[in-house]
Amino acid sequence: MTSKKLVTIIASVVLAVSVTTLAVYFIKQALNRAEIERQREMHNEPLVITEATTAPPETETTVTETEPPPLVMLSNIESFVEENPDTAGWIKVPGTNIDNVVVQTDNNDYYLDKDFYGNRNIAGQIYIDYRCVINDYEDKQTDNVIVYGHNQADLSMFGTLKKYKIKKESTGNFDFYLQNPTFSFSSLYQDYTYKIIALFVIEVEPYQTRDGVIFDYHNYVNFAGERSFEKFKENIMERTAVNTGVDFNEDDKFMTLSTCSNEFEPSRFVVIGRRVRDGESAEVDTSKAEINMDMLEPDYSFIYGR
Repeated sequence: MTSKKLVTIIASVVLAVSVTTLAVYFIKQALNRAEIERQREMHNEPLVITEATTAPPETETTVTETEPPPLVMLSNIESFVEENPDTAGWIKVPGTNIDNVVVQTDNNDYYLDKDFYGNRNIAGQIYIDYRCVINDYEDKQTDNVIVYGHNQADLSMFGTLKKYKIKKESTGNFDFYLQNPTFSFSSLYQDYTYKIIALFVIEVEPYQTRDGVIFDYHNYVNFAGERSFEKFKENIMERTAVNTGVDFNEDDKFMTLSTCSNEFEPSRFVVIGRRVRDGESAEVDTSKAEINMDMLEPDYSFIYGR
């Protein structure tokens, strides 16, 4: 066999393997999208309200201490819990493809490359930081619930969160924020709406800044010590690309959506929401919103020049 024929055979084999690998990738992505659609249909089935058992009336011998009412699971999430006990809720961001079941386990690695059923999948699953508490009474929930999802090229998971991305030289997505200033999250027991208060691109590693200091937003789970609410507010307000006009304080509950960004590696795009308070309207007066042209962005010249 001549060397020319050998090269041709090797090239043909390499091409065949490459085509097969690519085909498998696209088939897996298509199956993943189909599964996400099936889950959405399950979640959108008519809600059945389950009434909690009424406690018997107090008598002279009844303990007078008031117990909180039992937590009752939402009927449209029960089937997901049956399929996977790691189910933590459901997230929906209007105007995007984000309409997904959310999971949580005892670490932040497992669902990076596994789907809802634990099958290996590059898209992973949207999941909550293991340190956070959301499925409990509100006074026991963490101050800030961190939610992670991959920035998928096929726009699944958090692939469309970038619709909110605004930078000094690229402000076109401001209109998208104005039309979609809230997102929703349903825990196992309660439906919540969050008003967006900040959105920004950020560095991840100390070597990406001139002074070696970063804002480790993902560690602001409970406000205490070095990660106080004041530090949290200061950092997000100087970085946010939009001054939304939505007020927030230390008594509020927050949710942070985090995904990979494509400015440099590693970088993140972050959207933070403040939970709608009891008795408060979920409507946002977007006439108060304005682009923050003083936003603190990553030092791109320093990062790209390394």
